[in-house]
Amino acid sequence: MTTAALVHVVVSGLATGSIYALMAISLVIIYNATRTLNFAQGEILMVSTFVGWTAMQVLRAPLVVVLIVAVAAAAGLGWALERLVIRHAISATHFDVLIITLGLSLMLRSAAGLVWTHDEFPFPSLFGNRPLAIGPVRLAPVSLGIIGASLALMLALYALFRWTRMGRAMRAVAQNQRAARLMGISVERVYSGSWVLAAVVGAVAGVLIAPVVFLSSKMGLVAINGFTAAVLGGFGSMPGAVVGGMLLGVLENLAPLYLPSSIKHSVPFLVMITILLVRPSGLLGRVARRKV
Repeated sequence: MTTAALVHVVVSGLATGSIYALMAISLVIIYNATRTLNFAQGEILMVSTFVGWTAMQVLRAPLVVVLIVAVAAAAGLGWALERLVIRHAISATHFDVLIITLGLSLMLRSAAGLVWTHDEFPFPSLFGNRPLAIGPVRLAPVSLGIIGASLALMLALYALFRWTRMGRAMRAVAQNQRAARLMGISVERVYSGSWVLAAVVGAVAGVLIAPVVFLSSKMGLVAINGFTAAVLGGFGSMPGAVVGGMLLGVLENLAPLYLPSSIKHSVPFLVMITILLVRPSGLLGRVARRKV
C-alpha cells in the first residue's frame, strides 16, 4: 500500500473516530452526572436527525437550518425523557435505570420505523464532494469536515465545563452529589442539563455521520462503538473519550488492510475485551478507591 493510500485510510479513520468520540462524550456526560448509562443515546441521535431530515424535505430548509432543527429536537427529547421517565426512577438502582434506557432505546427505534420506515435515506453533507488533493494524497472533504466540526464541538464543551456556571455545577455533582446539594446546587437541574447536553452532542454527531452511513432507524447502533470508545479511554474521562474514539476509528479502518475484511465489525469488541483484561480503568482512567 502506498503512503498516500495509507494517509487516506488514517484520515477516514480519524473522521469515524471523531463520531465515536462525540458519542462517548455524550455517554460520559450523563454518567458523570448521574452515575448511570444511557443506552437510548443512539436512538436520540437517530430520531433528532430524522426530524431535521423531515424539515429539509417539507420546508426545503438549508442544511444549517436542518442542523438547528435537529439540535432543538434532540434537546427537547432529552429533556422530556429525563423529566418524564428517568426523574421518576431517581430512587431506583443504577441497574434499573440502565434497563429503562434500554427499553427507551427499543421504543424509539420502533417508533422511528413506524414514522419513517426502516429504509435507508441519503442525507446531504454539510461539506463538498470534490476531493482535496495535497500532493499525492487525495482527501474527502466530508472526512476533514467531520474532524474539524467534532474538534470544534469538543473545544466548546471543554470551555463550557471549565468556565461556565452550569459546567462547574456538573463537575461538582460528578465529584460528590451530596456535597454539591449542600452547596446549593440543584442536582435535579444538573440531571436535566446533562441529558439535554448529551442529546445535543448526539444530534450534531448524527447530522455529521448521516451522509456517510445513510439515514436509517439502525443508525443509533453507533452508540455501541461510542460505549467501546469510552471504555477504551477510561469511562468517566472526557479526554479519554476523545482518545478512545480516535484510536478506535483508526484501528477499525486499518484492520481490514492487514486482516480479513470481515474482522472490521469485530474490532470494537476485540478492543473492549482486550482493554478490560489488560487495563480495566482504560487508557486515561483512574482507579478510585472507596471505603465500604
